[in-house]
Amino acid sequence: MLDKVRSTRNPVAIGIDTGGTHTDVVLVNGNDVRTLKVPTTPEDLNVGILDGIEKICSVAGVDVAEVSRFAYATTYVTNLIVEEKETSVALLTTEGFRDVLEIGRASRKPDVYDIHWRPAPPLVPRHLRFVAKERMDYRGQPILPLDEADVRTKLQAIKASGVKSLAVCLMHAYANPAHEARIAQLAAEICPEIDVSLSSDVVREFREYERTSTTCVNAFIKKAIGEHLRALESKTHERGMSAGCYIMRGNGGLSTFDRASELAAAITHSGVMGGIVGATALAAQCGIDSIITLDMGGTSTDVALITNGAPSMTHQSRVGPYPLLVPTLDMVTIGAGGGSLAYIEGQAALRVGPRSAGSVPGPACYGQGGDCPTVTDANLYTGRLNPEFFLAGKRKLYPEKSSEALHEKLSKPLGIEAADVAVGILSIAEAHMTNAIRLVSVERGLDPRDFTLVAFGGAGALHAVRLAEALGIKKVLIPPAPGNLSAMGLLCADVRHDFARTMVASLTDDVTGKLRATVAELLEQARLALEGEGVISGHSQFSTSVDLRYQGQNYELNLPLVNADLQGQVQSLIERFGRQHQRVYGYLLKGKEIQVVNVRVTATGFIEKAAWPSHDPAVRAPQVFAQRELYLEGRGWVSANVYRFQDLQVNHVIDGPAVVEYPGSTLFLAPDWEAQFDQFKCAHLTYLAGKK
Repeated sequence: MLDKVRSTRNPVAIGIDTGGTHTDVVLVNGNDVRTLKVPTTPEDLNVGILDGIEKICSVAGVDVAEVSRFAYATTYVTNLIVEEKETSVALLTTEGFRDVLEIGRASRKPDVYDIHWRPAPPLVPRHLRFVAKERMDYRGQPILPLDEADVRTKLQAIKASGVKSLAVCLMHAYANPAHEARIAQLAAEICPEIDVSLSSDVVREFREYERTSTTCVNAFIKKAIGEHLRALESKTHERGMSAGCYIMRGNGGLSTFDRASELAAAITHSGVMGGIVGATALAAQCGIDSIITLDMGGTSTDVALITNGAPSMTHQSRVGPYPLLVPTLDMVTIGAGGGSLAYIEGQAALRVGPRSAGSVPGPACYGQGGDCPTVTDANLYTGRLNPEFFLAGKRKLYPEKSSEALHEKLSKPLGIEAADVAVGILSIAEAHMTNAIRLVSVERGLDPRDFTLVAFGGAGALHAVRLAEALGIKKVLIPPAPGNLSAMGLLCADVRHDFARTMVASLTDDVTGKLRATVAELLEQARLALEGEGVISGHSQFSTSVDLRYQGQNYELNLPLVNADLQGQVQSLIERFGRQHQRVYGYLLKGKEIQVVNVRVTATGFIEKAAWPSHDPAVRAPQVFAQRELYLEGRGWVSANVYRFQDLQVNHVIDGPAVVEYPGSTLFLAPDWEAQFDQFKCAHLTYLAGKK
């Protein structure tokens, strides 16, 4: 168990976000914030992580032993699932439900009219899916007792199959987990070498397909992520770092390595949540409470919407093709990144993404054998990137490789000048990102013009102003270290755990007794979870909510529960549900029976968070580092000022067209845009068309 979280005068904290190409590192020591990027080492992620820790401590002039907190995020878990790299899994479920994973839901995605569409193969093949003779009803009452002799036979067969993990998901185990608990005892006796994941431990909610899928995902990755985290913690300790180790979860909160290993499904979205948390914290620091986040990396772009300073949550998500019933911050991910490939479809249709060049061979300009043009190649060809200062000069780019790829693969076949093709690539990629932003705003009844766009990631600042123009957004915020905001976000998060229990019942005054009992049980679980995380007493907060629906509906609305709702009168809750239903769906059904579906408790443990430091105002005008020719659509080649971020100071104002080169990213400022740097050296971009 970790030591209690202590408040020190100048605690040293490190945040590390491991991605496909680069591992982003942030060190905070009081008002000193250091950032860097090191190559990711896919063969052993810990090599790159430890290299990053040692390098940033050296740069900051601190000893590794001084680090008091280490927060980590990774795409490792997602990659295991998407690439199906990890251990084989067996499933033991109730007799008659062997094929739940295969049947899934009656939906054809992403295109209902695609006659060639085929569902993804289930995570557990049929020969590794076993059934147990047992049955509970939805209230948790036994209908058929567990046949232990049959279970022993099935466990022997599972052991003989050679699998390393077993997912156990029985019908209605969310209401009564007794049969699953007994199976776990039998498995410990018969096949102790097999790791067991119980659905009643992973997710206590109904919907058997999603619950089974979530349990299987947990079983699929649990062993691998546990070994990875234990090895990482051990190796950091070997180097003298005794800090408490946390990992980012999909809900935007942190968890200790030990607890995260037990509920591996909850960290499937770890790698993208730091950016949302970091952008929310930065916006709050700048006095902005409604933002749209744009995190553009090498292979994908993640978009989220934050209103009133709080990201929205969803309780159903996907990792690859597999559904999950775990709370995550609500976001949209599309296959548009710096490595997205541009190609010709048919005879004359230019397409961009979702296929990516990845980190190897990468864009053509990397000089690693890639010969297909990408978004990065288009940015380089049009002058937005500096081939000598990519990642502060740590990676050299080869403009001639980009030029050759654009000419041979696209320009000649299309009969269009290479510069126009490059601008076309950027426009198509930006159209995809614009559509993603519309998904989280316009299609939810919100006007993106009421929000500030916060752009980050390695490539986000290159495209932010064009996206804002397309959406009518007048304000854009660029962090002081756009390429490292996700890592910084890890140091802005609290410990968080979510608990849920399905409780299907009519919403009447008679249900409040059962509601109180369920809330009390979940609150006790939440309290023990925070205690196990080392959260100091009094540094916690608990919130309760309930999922409601009209009888016969398929999905629910989540509403906060207040004390009055648990005291025998539910009329206020009924009225709040009606107003919420009217807002979301545009109608309400007076007199229609309302059902309680799930009860939820969120536990937050407050820990010390990092912030971007303030800087002194400028004492001189902004210095132009160089001038460069940029190719702009409709304007051709134009001269633009180039600035280095370290030369810019508080209150400096620069006008577009211009380029600002950060150590880990690049900002493209289009004509009619102005950038002003605040006390934290955030760039506030304002669209001035028609004002000057």
